[in-house]
Amino acid sequence: MKTILVLGTNAGQADLIRHMKARGWRVVGCSPVPGEPGQAFCDVVEAVDIADIDALVEVAQRQDADLVYSISSDVAIRSVTALSARLGLRHFHDMTFINLLDDKAALRDFLNTRGLGAVPFRKVASASQGADWDTFPCMVKPIDAQGQRGVVKLDSPDGISTAITEATEMSRSGQAILEGFLDGVEISCNVLICGGETKLQVLSERLVHGPEAFGVPKGHLIPCQNVAAEDQRAALALVDDIIVALGQPDGPLYFQMIVTPDGPRVVEIAPRLDGCHMWRLIKAAEGVDLLAMTMDCLTDAGPVPTVPSAAPGTAGGTAMELMFQQQAPGGAFDPAAFPAPEGALHHEYRYAPGETVRPVNGTLEVVGYYVKARA
Repeated sequence: MKTILVLGTNAGQADLIRHMKARGWRVVGCSPVPGEPGQAFCDVVEAVDIADIDALVEVAQRQDADLVYSISSDVAIRSVTALSARLGLRHFHDMTFINLLDDKAALRDFLNTRGLGAVPFRKVASASQGADWDTFPCMVKPIDAQGQRGVVKLDSPDGISTAITEATEMSRSGQAILEGFLDGVEISCNVLICGGETKLQVLSERLVHGPEAFGVPKGHLIPCQNVAAEDQRAALALVDDIIVALGQPDGPLYFQMIVTPDGPRVVEIAPRLDGCHMWRLIKAAEGVDLLAMTMDCLTDAGPVPTVPSAAPGTAGGTAMELMFQQQAPGGAFDPAAFPAPEGALHHEYRYAPGETVRPVNGTLEVVGYYVKARA
C-alpha cells in the first residue's frame, strides 16, 4: 500500500484525505492543531509544524512516504514543493515558480512587464515608503499572506500608514503591496495543466461580502451570472496568455480576477487547488472531477482527459452554486442555526456542535457549505 503525507488536516485537506483513502492509499496527516476535520479520516496523524521542513523530512522517512501533497493552502504547498524536492518525490512546479506566485509584487511586476493586464502597484516595507502613493482608491495587502488577512481598501491617503503597518505585520516577509483598486465583478478560473497541455479551464463567479467583511467570499457560481460573454472570453484569453508566459507548468492553478471596465485583471494566482471546495462545484456543474484529475496527473495513474471549455454565454446545463455558511469567530458553533438547504447535492459542517469558531480571516468564518442548483 502506498503512503501519502498530507500537509494540513483542515476542512480543505479533508477532501484530499478522503479522496486518497478511496484510492486505497495510506494517509498520514500532518498538523500541530488537534481535532481538525481531516484527522478523522487519516490512518496516522503526526503533530508536526507543516512549515518545519527538517521535521517533515523525519516524518516522511519514518512513515516511508511515496508522495507529499496538499490543497487549499499557500503555506502547505511551499512545504510540499520543498519537501518533495529534498526527498526526490514526484511533484508539481519548483520553488522559483512557487516564490513568484507567492509574492504579490513579483507577480504583479511579471504581469505588468508582459502587458498581461497592467495594474499600478508598489512594494513597501514601511509606512514611510507609501507616504507619497497617489493612486486612490487602492488596496493595501500583505505581500505573501493567504486569504483576506490584513487586506484593506483605502479611498484616500487617510489611514495609509496604519494600513501598511498592519499589512506588514501580517506578512511572513514583513512587506506589503499597494495597488490600484480593481472595481467590478469578481471571477475565478480553475485550471489543470498536465503534460504541458491545458486539460481543464473553468470560469466561475465569486460572490463577496460588502464593507462589513470586505473581500471575504460568500459563494461561487457556475456559469458566471453577471459577466458578459465577451468579458468571459477575454478572461479565458488572458488566462491562456499567462499560462504561456509562465511556461505551461504542469499542475493546478487557481486564478482570481476582477472584470473591470478596462477588461479582466488578475488579483492573484495560486499554484494549487483553491480553498473553497470548488472541485465539488465544478463536478456538479460540468460533470468532471478536478481533484481526481489532479491526482491522476500527479501520480501518473493514467491519461488525463482534455475537457473542452464551455462557450461563454451559451445556454445549456443547470446553474450551480457553492455557498458558505458563516459566523463571526469566537462563538460556539450551533448546527441548528445552519441547516442544510433543500435540494443540496452536498452539505457539510466544518465544526462540531459547541466547538469555538476559530479566527481565520477574523470577520466571517466558514462553518459549513453546500452545493446545489441555483434557484
